[in-house]
Amino acid sequence: MEKAKSTMIALLEKYWRAETTLEEEKILAEYFREPSTDPDLQPYNALFAYFEEEAGVLPSPGLEARILHSITPVRHFDWGMFSAAAAILVLVASLFLLTPKPAGPIQNSTAVTRITDTYDDPDQALAAVRHALLIASNHLNEGRKQIINK
Repeated sequence: MEKAKSTMIALLEKYWRAETTLEEEKILAEYFREPSTDPDLQPYNALFAYFEEEAGVLPSPGLEARILHSITPVRHFDWGMFSAAAAILVLVASLFLLTPKPAGPIQNSTAVTRITDTYDDPDQALAAVRHALLIASNHLNEGRKQIINK
């Protein structure tokens, strides 16, 4: 009796790790179907009885047809959306295909653009950046006002 209990505990541990074979699961189901189950393992009787009961549940007639009808509705093809998508695809493809590419690696170093500082004084550079950001902020605020007023 103790050997059967230890075997069932080992099978249950395998079952909870999803490592049992179908034969081992059948052994567990048969063991827990018997009324003379070990008292320590009796709480599992209800679980395996539930599994057995649920395995016998069958779908209602016509369920498959209802599912197929709900997931494959008849849709009319919208040529307008198709043509818009094709136009966008052509524009994007032309952007990548028709833009000139460099012929190869740059051979001489004179063709490389060198970035130099335009301000010697950091305070002047900061003032110029603040001025540019102020102008951009004003333009954004004007655009926001136009959107709100519409």
